[in-house]
Amino acid sequence: MEPKMKYTYEEMPKVVNYPEGTKVIKGDKDNIRAFIGEDIIYTKRDGIDLKLRLVYPETLDKNKKYPLFFHVQGSAWKKQNLNSHILDFKDIITHGYVLAVVEYRPSDVALFPAQILDAKCAMRYIQNHSDELPIDINNVFISGESSGGHTSAMCWATWKNFRLDDTEEVLCKVRGFIDLYGVSNLSTMHKYPSAFDHDKSSPATMIIGVDSLLDNLDLALKASPVSYIDDESNNDPLLIMHGNKDRVVPFEQSIELYETCVKYNKNVEFYSVDDGDHGGNVFYCQDTLNVLIDFLEKYIDK
Repeated sequence: MEPKMKYTYEEMPKVVNYPEGTKVIKGDKDNIRAFIGEDIIYTKRDGIDLKLRLVYPETLDKNKKYPLFFHVQGSAWKKQNLNSHILDFKDIITHGYVLAVVEYRPSDVALFPAQILDAKCAMRYIQNHSDELPIDINNVFISGESSGGHTSAMCWATWKNFRLDDTEEVLCKVRGFIDLYGVSNLSTMHKYPSAFDHDKSSPATMIIGVDSLLDNLDLALKASPVSYIDDESNNDPLLIMHGNKDRVVPFEQSIELYETCVKYNKNVEFYSVDDGDHGGNVFYCQDTLNVLIDFLEKYIDK
């Protein structure tokens, strides 16, 4: 049984009768601390309990609702480590956003478009339980990096038209989408300089269940965000960021996505992170985080 507290924080008397020599640090009541909550199982598919890992801002106001930064973890579409980028996004949490990292089925369990279906299912779970969570469902942002950036971009393009969906339950409004060094066109992955051979027996072939991209270009294109962008597709704000020395997902993938968005007059911003690799310390520098936070603050409904 939880012990009952005799005082609230406001009622607790403050000790100010210090012994001589005591040094005082002034506490900051407006400071925001990040803490990791318990994982939530949002659904079970193919025998896997799929989880949301929630990281919350902590302030003195225990009843406050916070905007949501919903992030799809990159993993080459394999099993994800949900902790991989929590520290990279710490500044976003301490800026006053809940971070929700979503787990999706890996490619050895379920092929495309399972990852997009899982992300949308996770968001619907949050929508339907927002009264129980410290989340402002009217201020939602969706992000993803690498293979998760592919999922985020796919969600952006199909969010309002029920394409790549397994239910007609309406999804919540999203203030903005973010694609960090994601795959945008599987059919051209092999064309650009990369540390890996994407054409044969690669994560890009595994996600569509083939041995070669070159031998299955039509199927590869059907699993690519650029194929879902047209005059009628979603026009919520999209932020694209990519390191121009990315050894894993070619930088040109984001150029293709950006140019397709421009062709159809989408609301898009594109940043090259100079000298940035595939994530890592050079990419997740303070300037990158500042751009991310500025994007959130630009489109949040205050």
